[in-house]
Amino acid sequence: MSDWSRVAALFDALAPLTPAERDAELARYRETDPALAEDVRSLLAAQDRAGGFLQSPVWADRPDLLRDDESPLAGTRLGPYQIRGVVGRGGMGVVYQAEDTRLGRVVALKSLPAHVSGDVVARERLAREARAAALLTHPGIATVYALEEIDGHVVIASELVQGHTLREELASGPLGDATLVDTLLQITQALDAAHRQGIVHRDLKPENVLRDDSGRIKIVDFGLARPIVQPPQGLTAAGVSIGTPGYMAPEQLRGQAVDARADVFAFGVLAFELASGAHPFGRGDHASLLERVVADAPPLALDVQPPALAQVIRRCLRANPLDRYQSGGEVAAALRALGSDPNGTAFVPKGSHPAARSAWWWQFHQVAVAALTIAAVIIIGFTHSWLGPWGSTAFVIVLVAATVAVTLRLHLWFTSIVHPQALGDLRKRSLGAAFAAECILTLTIAAGGTMLVASHLVTAVWLIVTALLLLLSMIVIEPSTTRSSFDW
Repeated sequence: MSDWSRVAALFDALAPLTPAERDAELARYRETDPALAEDVRSLLAAQDRAGGFLQSPVWADRPDLLRDDESPLAGTRLGPYQIRGVVGRGGMGVVYQAEDTRLGRVVALKSLPAHVSGDVVARERLAREARAAALLTHPGIATVYALEEIDGHVVIASELVQGHTLREELASGPLGDATLVDTLLQITQALDAAHRQGIVHRDLKPENVLRDDSGRIKIVDFGLARPIVQPPQGLTAAGVSIGTPGYMAPEQLRGQAVDARADVFAFGVLAFELASGAHPFGRGDHASLLERVVADAPPLALDVQPPALAQVIRRCLRANPLDRYQSGGEVAAALRALGSDPNGTAFVPKGSHPAARSAWWWQFHQVAVAALTIAAVIIIGFTHSWLGPWGSTAFVIVLVAATVAVTLRLHLWFTSIVHPQALGDLRKRSLGAAFAAECILTLTIAAGGTMLVASHLVTAVWLIVTALLLLLSMIVIEPSTTRSSFDW
């Protein structure tokens, strides 16, 4: 059986050629290595059936291309990792589910191909990328734990995401509006976090975006998809880049250096697929599809509704990187802005995310109420002995109620900053408890202030005013700041 690295190299070289040119080259290889020629012919046929873009790993059509030693680890132990089984395969190797016995956690363990493991330069470049990816801590990015070489195997240990890929979701057609906007925002927020750290994915596609069992989006293989060896110019050189042609930006297809804008292009392709269920450049032979990708204003296969979303996607797909959004953060801002666009309001369902308006005032209100509550606890703590036999009881009630209220409000505030798409559901679950705690707190403080009017007027006034401010916060300021910041 032919070596996979040689199959991949010949496939990359022949894919852009015409059928006649391919047949001529394969005929030459049949004389010296018929197995290699047959493997590549099968892959090229699979590509043509997919419309010119390999939208799934090549092993889906020819799993026998994996050498017998490409998947030898299932059921064995590799250093500290007890390997349970295979969970996936891709162009960068086999992914196993394994237990890290040192820490007692289950991880995704990617075993890299032999042609990578044996290349010193490739391993060092990969190590730098793994270290950079390990710096990313974002709920939308699968965490990289370690890059290790064990018994001749180069492996990457990362977070194991229990869920399914967006490719699997697309099998049922395009996403509905409510799911679509939340999904797109989660992806762009993860891209923004990576781009701010100087990390570019370089292979963003539905197979590399998972939805976990809780519904949260996770991007995998972040920072590890860049070309391991700096590619030469041109499309036909073997191994010019690592990526999926249907999602690669024009500059990436040409073998040029890429930055965050290549991820923006790939996101545009992905967003179009999620919105329409089809690839933006349609189907056809390889050469014509590439021609559409690199066109200044490529025609899109279908119309995306509403028009405002189509405009965002079209800008992502511009051939010139300068004409695209410059980062995931800019795309996220554009998606949020659809909420205030008359043509885009249908795209943004109420309560799906913090909409286009600023949440700053609402966030400030949460912090201000928490600070006021803490101040009230301090005052009661110093003055509870003035309340006679009920002083200690009042202090305990205030302390417990304040702890609940402050914890919940600061949690809402923190969520609004780091994971805003989850804020709506969290607020529904927790705000009632926060209000109940603040009602108990307000009543207790007001009662204490009333009891101190005759003996400690200044303290009594402070407590009564604090109670009134908390009451106004609950019945006036909270609803007002919420309406001004969100579509709730």
